[in-house]
Amino acid sequence: MELFIEKEFLEDFYIDFEGNPIQQIVKNIITNYGDKRVFVNYDIDEFEQFKSENEFFALISNTAVPIPVDDIYEFVKKSDFYQTLVFTKNENQWFNKIENKGALCFSFSKYEEKIKGIIASLHFKIELSESLGGWDFLKEFREINFNKIVITDGYILANKTNQKIDQNIIPILKKIIENKDSQVEVSFFTKDLNPISHQPKHIKEKAKKAIRDLNSVFANYKMKFKIFSTGFDSRFSIDFHDRNIATNFSLLDSGKGFNLLPYIESNSQIISETIFEKYTYKRLNNIFRLQKKYAEQLNELETLDFKQYP
Repeated sequence: MELFIEKEFLEDFYIDFEGNPIQQIVKNIITNYGDKRVFVNYDIDEFEQFKSENEFFALISNTAVPIPVDDIYEFVKKSDFYQTLVFTKNENQWFNKIENKGALCFSFSKYEEKIKGIIASLHFKIELSESLGGWDFLKEFREINFNKIVITDGYILANKTNQKIDQNIIPILKKIIENKDSQVEVSFFTKDLNPISHQPKHIKEKAKKAIRDLNSVFANYKMKFKIFSTGFDSRFSIDFHDRNIATNFSLLDSGKGFNLLPYIESNSQIISETIFEKYTYKRLNNIFRLQKKYAEQLNELETLDFKQYP
């Protein structure tokens, strides 16, 4: 995570802090979340003074000295937007530009309302022993920004009976990206493309067809698709058993997978959470780490078998 915080936000946050649930979440993010870099617009000569005056700045500094910057925007616009949060005192005209690249931006006057809205929309559970009426519940993803979607499901592109892409992954993606006009990269970690044989050329043909079909359906969106074969996970001692859909800031789990229509009663469930739950933040980034490690090992693997496309 890259965390950009205006000194003025931290000052107001410290003065205003009463320990309500949203304030506790933000405090936890800026002081306790691991694996992050923090940027604050302060002068390094002011470090000791600011540390003595602001408990939260001191808590941040306990793990790593915040990187001093002259201007938040000049640095945040250079971010890789892998997982970028911005907290400023005021709403800024450049928020939209940064959010279109995948960041989440919060001003002091609206951060509580905005985070509360994200949690209300994207922290939910769906019981699959009851009817699943469709994918409309995924419209709630309009509450959050992202620039990538990673789907881990061994059968999501199989397109077999009861596993049809036009009933499942296509409407799923349509709901998730509804009203988004920014670039989104979509990756699939999957193993069954339902080829006519297990020859590598036939598997690659099905991968090409899947990408071609997706590009056709989403021609009016800025989306890029990539398929990674999880057929090699045992070679790398990585098990992609669980099925989930991850964005930069959220994780959607389905024990049964996402080929859920036509609906069949099951004892499974769908669970959605975001990085505003620390456990989910840690789990999400561990999943991304495993996927990155797997993709690197896959790229280095010398084999004629199908590995990835394109």
